[in-house]
Amino acid sequence: MSLRTTVVVAILALMTAPASAQIPIDSVRALAAIDRDFIRLGKRSGESVWPGYRPDTIPIAYVFPQRGTVLFNWRGALPSGYENVPGVLNAAWLSQRNLGAANTGTSIGDRRVAQVVVSSLATEVVLPLAFHEAFHVFERASQRPGLRFGYGENSFYVARYPIFGVRNEALWSLEGRLLSEAVQEKSVARKRELAREFVAVRRVRQSLLDPDFAEFERASELNEGFAEYALVRALRLLAVDAQVSPATRLGATKILSDRLVDLARLTSNARQSLRLRFYQTGPAQALLLDAIGPSHWKRQLMEQNQTLQDALAIASGLDDPERAAFRAAVARHDTAGAGREAASRVASLVALRSRLVDSVLSAPGVLLEISAAALPAKDFNACGFDPQNHLQVSPTVQMQTRWWRPCVGSSFTSEFNVPSVHDDEAGTVRAVIGPLQDVKLTVAGAPVTLTDGQVIENAADVRLEAPRASVQAARAKISMHGRTLQIAGLPM
Repeated sequence: MSLRTTVVVAILALMTAPASAQIPIDSVRALAAIDRDFIRLGKRSGESVWPGYRPDTIPIAYVFPQRGTVLFNWRGALPSGYENVPGVLNAAWLSQRNLGAANTGTSIGDRRVAQVVVSSLATEVVLPLAFHEAFHVFERASQRPGLRFGYGENSFYVARYPIFGVRNEALWSLEGRLLSEAVQEKSVARKRELAREFVAVRRVRQSLLDPDFAEFERASELNEGFAEYALVRALRLLAVDAQVSPATRLGATKILSDRLVDLARLTSNARQSLRLRFYQTGPAQALLLDAIGPSHWKRQLMEQNQTLQDALAIASGLDDPERAAFRAAVARHDTAGAGREAASRVASLVALRSRLVDSVLSAPGVLLEISAAALPAKDFNACGFDPQNHLQVSPTVQMQTRWWRPCVGSSFTSEFNVPSVHDDEAGTVRAVIGPLQDVKLTVAGAPVTLTDGQVIENAADVRLEAPRASVQAARAKISMHGRTLQIAGLPM
């Protein structure tokens, strides 16, 4: 083992080895007191923060990076390595350093947990942060296919975002000032005016951006913005809570005041990551919606797949002319009849495409099925296809009527010059590739004669050649059942 390898191994061992120090019992007791307030406020007010949000039901892991982790609100048998803390109810301790810990939603023992790194024992710091991270756990549990809520943004765009664009930055700054003014404004009518101005500026600015960056902004506000809204709501609860100390109430009030200053100076902190802007603009828009929107705006946002700025545009009246024009058009025409016609056409299209798949796959010859289901990717990428010959059969099934190249990196590649059917949920591609005598299969360079019932469990260097199809897999399971030849890629 080289000196460098020895050092790396020693560092990793230091990061993960059990800590020899005793439990920081005074700090754990302080956190237990905070946790009692967390449970009390979460149980009383969680649903008012967001429908279905009950932070008091979510386990919280507080990490002391140099010493270990204390776990609160865990139900049932403790996860491996944890032990009850003597004299502290509802607390379990893991003596293990975690120098890379971050504030995040995580998993312990296959259960979602909110994780907070302990940098303070002030209630007004710790409790709102726990509300934030618990909201991320709630978001992930609330994910529904086809809806935005609960899904995170693609953080890759932080590295490419045009932060040196002068016009974009100037309008960003204006958005921050408008939001800060709107949140502090007492008049509901004036709040609506400022909200309209904000959304108008936001839409113009985003119209000048690459659409991917604009979508990144909207997704970030739904993800981190809503979690930070939970944090702000917790601060507001603490600021008026008679059961916490005057110092806690004063501290929460000061943090809320400082946030308004930061919002007004949204682009002025050159040391701040772009991503942190959404921790300001997201909760500010949500607070505006609390003030000017309908009481059910949160459910409406989730069910109608809205972004925050969409919801604010509707609540502020900015979109009233467009919505009025839509209602007029609907009233003037037989939209019910149009809907019935569309439903009939869609049903006919579904039936037609299904028959087309059945026809293609029932053609005489070897039915080849390649599968990526056992690979980490779970499905194939398109390393080449002809978009003019692509047909959707269902939301998860597509047909390529001519040519395409399904692949999983370089370890599993293929090419089809016949109609093929891709099921992205199953991770398979199927096609009839011709008569058996024209199909040539080799494993590690040796020819394989295909026979019914044949199975090769762990084949290396698999190569298939047919007049209009080819497959290469570094490792695969091969099986032949009747006329169906299956090649399932295996991890390296």
